[in-house]
Amino acid sequence: MFIGSQLDGIKFGLGPETTFVYFEHYNINHYPDKLWINIETIWSIYPSITDIIHKFKHEKSQQNEIDEIAKINSLLSVRREKVTDIKLGDITPHLFITFESGKVLFVNGYHENYECWQAGDGPDFTGDDFLIVAAPQNSISTWAPESL
Repeated sequence: MFIGSQLDGIKFGLGPETTFVYFEHYNINHYPDKLWINIETIWSIYPSITDIIHKFKHEKSQQNEIDEIAKINSLLSVRREKVTDIKLGDITPHLFITFESGKVLFVNGYHENYECWQAGDGPDFTGDDFLIVAAPQNSISTWAPESL
């Protein structure tokens, strides 16, 4: 769904740990055309996928939290860039979204008790037709129309 869409906007949540990111397909014939990710956990933009692997391989710890202004500025660095790849971690539903520049939006997918992120389509928080949720303890839940 996200491949070819562009980062199109940011909605600020109740606190610095919650960020709602909008994506848009500007191709008239693409369905769904409006997408979003609601992030409720640690996330960051990295220069490349290699930088993410290197960080976790050598630090052996959760990602350090950066301040809200730095996080928003990092999102601005990929504004209007098209998504070229999106994938989930092999064991944990970490989210990796790669942009044209090679930069990667990494979203943590693990929490013992809470959802880390949700992704869907349409203007509403619940998704019009599609909803994907990084559920607690490495679970993933999906909803999609049966006709697809």
